[in-house]
Amino acid sequence: MIRTVVVDDDYRVAAIHAAYVNKVDGFEAIAQTHTAAEAVSAVDGLQPDLLLLDLYLPDEHGLDLVARLRRDDHPPVDVIVITAAKDADSVRNAMQGGALHYLLKPFGFPVLRDKLLSYAQMRSRLGALAQPDQRAVDRVFGALRAPDHLSAVKGRSVYTLDAVERLLMTADQDLSAAEVAERTGMSRATAQRYLSHLHDVGKVDVKLRYGGGGRPEQGYRWRSP
Repeated sequence: MIRTVVVDDDYRVAAIHAAYVNKVDGFEAIAQTHTAAEAVSAVDGLQPDLLLLDLYLPDEHGLDLVARLRRDDHPPVDVIVITAAKDADSVRNAMQGGALHYLLKPFGFPVLRDKLLSYAQMRSRLGALAQPDQRAVDRVFGALRAPDHLSAVKGRSVYTLDAVERLLMTADQDLSAAEVAERTGMSRATAQRYLSHLHDVGKVDVKLRYGGGGRPEQGYRWRSP
């Protein structure tokens, strides 16, 4: 689970955002805090993976809080800014401070869900790096820049999608949905959903494969950049 702390001075908004987080597979809102001081205590005591951070806090600006967390001896934590601040300076400063996303209020659940899924996909890809080449590094950063719109995949999971992607990237031949299912341990129907999604977003090529006596089947190959 990606353990998340929601930081917002508005108690009602914090509760709504925490409820949104808990609706996303793989995420858990472990605390709601309403001041910078409370956020620091939560980071130190709970060591979350992620802060959903409002900028306008009563005791300290959110970007100053991020700088303090980075500068002083605090556990590392990723930050997604959630704010009504629409000025260019705030966006620029958030980027320079290491915020992974900048989400403008107000928004509905699907917007936050997609940001969280892209963040989870980035974490999954980063965790799979061993001796990364440029393409693997680009995939990590690309998860944040251009999320894979997993909301279009029924029963979506960033971890399942990454498993299918890694299999296709390392395969030396086209793979059918049945072969992907066998090698990953998922059902053929699940493999077919993810393969169709990857084809829809332009990441794989498809061609018909003709075997002996049976119906032709679709073979999927990772598209070279």
